[in-house]
Amino acid sequence: MNGIIFDFDGVLVDSMPVHYNAWKSSFDEICSLYVDERSIYLLEGMRGIDIVMEIFRKFNYTETSKAEAVIKRKDSIFRSSISTIKPYEGTAEIENKLTCIKGIVSGSARDDVTTIFNQFFHNNAFNILLTADDIQYGKPNPQGFRLFLDKSQLDPENVLVVENSPLGVKASINAGLKVIVVLNNSPLTSEDFDRNMIEDFCLETKDIAEPLNHWCNDNKLKRVPIR
Repeated sequence: MNGIIFDFDGVLVDSMPVHYNAWKSSFDEICSLYVDERSIYLLEGMRGIDIVMEIFRKFNYTETSKAEAVIKRKDSIFRSSISTIKPYEGTAEIENKLTCIKGIVSGSARDDVTTIFNQFFHNNAFNILLTADDIQYGKPNPQGFRLFLDKSQLDPENVLVVENSPLGVKASINAGLKVIVVLNNSPLTSEDFDRNMIEDFCLETKDIAEPLNHWCNDNKLKRVPIR
């Protein structure tokens, strides 16, 4: 049996712009820091507290006692806009047609993931759902992916990861898993990733259903031409 692990934000649902706007506003309001879009996308996959501390380090910001306030405000802003989030084109085909074991490993809070998930996906669409609430260490630590392997009892050689962040790619490799990347509407480019670590590099989620179907059926990944 083969398995596929999906990141959630930026891979299955178009939520990263909402996450970024929430981070941008919370850092501005609490700390008077302007955080650019690329900085947040490059840190995607980390737990919230780790993102905050990385931004503080980037700006040499020393009032670390404000970290929890930043997270609380970010969560509030994000959840006020969560109803605007939609799945990417192609996600329904992934949900309905892929016959292998499917899982989600996300660095976001379980409440946020399940709120979005329950709007668009069937309860049994994915076999395993893991979030920041299930792990102690976020990406690039491979803990989330290793927990998927423990729960699924799949051989790492038979598991493929679909990611959109450099840290997610590193976590996949650290867990001994093959990985492909989709960018969708990310500000990142192929130059932000180590292409030597990636099985395939795609532009959008809608491009990956067919190659993933090949993976499910014969453990081979059909290459996707970059347009």
